[in-house]
Amino acid sequence: MPRRPPDHPPLVSIIICNYNYERYLRCAIDSALAQTYGHVEVIVVDDGSTDASRAVIDDYAATGAVKAIYQANGGQFAAYNAGFAASCGEVVLFLDADDAYLPEAVRTAVAAMDAGTAKAHFRLSFIGPDGEARDGQTPRELASGAAGDLLRTKGLLHSSAPGSGNAYARVALEELFPLPVIEDKHGADFFTIYGSSLQGKVAAVDSVLGHYRLHRSRDEEKSSLVFGNAAKIGDERQRLAARIAGFRRHVKRRLGIALPDRLVSFSTQKQAFVVDALRETRYVKRLATGQAHAASFWYALKNSPDKSIPFKSCVLLWAVLVVVLPRTLALPLARYVSNAASR
Repeated sequence: MPRRPPDHPPLVSIIICNYNYERYLRCAIDSALAQTYGHVEVIVVDDGSTDASRAVIDDYAATGAVKAIYQANGGQFAAYNAGFAASCGEVVLFLDADDAYLPEAVRTAVAAMDAGTAKAHFRLSFIGPDGEARDGQTPRELASGAAGDLLRTKGLLHSSAPGSGNAYARVALEELFPLPVIEDKHGADFFTIYGSSLQGKVAAVDSVLGHYRLHRSRDEEKSSLVFGNAAKIGDERQRLAARIAGFRRHVKRRLGIALPDRLVSFSTQKQAFVVDALRETRYVKRLATGQAHAASFWYALKNSPDKSIPFKSCVLLWAVLVVVLPRTLALPLARYVSNAASR
């Protein structure tokens, strides 16, 4: 992002993509409009909602507070494309309609970006379905530096904030857009998070600058091996494989970069490991499953530059204990590490 003089700060676009989140939409829009940074445009894309979302958006659009875009339901990819095309900001954020920003989010993220920054990402604290505070935040680690180099050479997907926790330099997105509108209606943030890292460095802001909404009750969250809104791990794993294949094709076509055949992240390998291992009720089968996952799990952990040697050693010990301990002891230990919202 080009560095501007202090009296000419860059325009920032906050793009809110909504589908049937009338219940949360005002909270998201209000948080975008409440930014302490003074040069923000707010764009709300309604992707064919069937609830009363349009009436909510109309209230803001009527006063000129937001730019409204209404389209037939096409999924997150189509909504991202419409919002980006309508935006003018040198810095772009995509805020999920069920999440929210703290007032200083944009100001802090912009301050972290310099001429070589493709994106700055930050932590989000957990809130429940009704906006109640929950313990914990995401992510535990934030990658920084030349994360795209590891993606190019080793196929390693860096530790990143969820979609709402990223501020992108427009120049890092321009060659990626428009995104391909694929059968899976979710996962556009995967393309922007990792595609942007191929266009410049990643800056980590070690602050909580927003809220990530969990849709499950506290009891449901505490009993789950899988973090928050990615709970359908069986279906999600197949969708992730298709998403990665589509991402590789898109990056090759738009950026001319041939990525490795295997793209892995510590987060997804960790969740796949515990779900598969603890699905097995027979001890011998659990040992065999743990062994089958060992190579991919270790590859992702070993090559994660944002994780210290003591952390990697502790995680390795954790993985062994999850496999060898009795199931009654292994389950809470597995949940504690694999699902941050269960703690």
